[in-house]
Amino acid sequence: MPNIEYELNEKIHAIIINPYLTWEDFCANCDLIKKYNIKNISTSLNYLVDIKNRLSNYSSNINVLISYPLADLPVSFIEKLVYFAKDNGANGIEYSPHFINLSKRNLETFAAEIEQVKLSGLPVSIIINKSKLQKEVLYNAIEISLELGIKNFQFGDGFGPPITSNDVVEILKITGSQNQIKVVGGIKKLTQVIDLLDNGISCVGTSNFCEIFQEVKVI
Repeated sequence: MPNIEYELNEKIHAIIINPYLTWEDFCANCDLIKKYNIKNISTSLNYLVDIKNRLSNYSSNINVLISYPLADLPVSFIEKLVYFAKDNGANGIEYSPHFINLSKRNLETFAAEIEQVKLSGLPVSIIINKSKLQKEVLYNAIEISLELGIKNFQFGDGFGPPITSNDVVEILKITGSQNQIKVVGGIKKLTQVIDLLDNGISCVGTSNFCEIFQEVKVI
């Protein structure tokens, strides 16, 4: 039995992005967020307004995923989409940048892209799939982001192996423990959550939040 010493309603971020949800399932997810007093949500631009309306006066931080997961958004579209998110009540942006610019050694282009995302003044989290990047690209992405004042990083995007304890050690070494590190991908059990938090991760994101909180209730 895990020793739970964390405020899991703040540490577990609910992810609602499945484009195939029925309206009934969508509403059920929103109701579960309120039931378990979950304070942080990650969602898509398409779901943002519906989540705000469904949660009504419920207090939460809603972050919007942009250019996720394929980093296929032309940079010229970024500003409009970020301001759309802000105007519709988003509290933060979770962004997948164009890592190929780092592979091409266009470091200034990569930096300019991050600065474009920051223009709205909303907190920005950079999404990184560590398993897909060469080490030099990984280190450059984090270093440039830190230099630009980014304090939030998400490791994992649901398209690769889950983050391991060895990964966590390397991640914290690169980013520093003073920044917020969220892990996403393959998190389905309470024990996974506790292990990651015990190893120094700030929070986790999962679409399986209902199943995890049901485990908490049993304990």
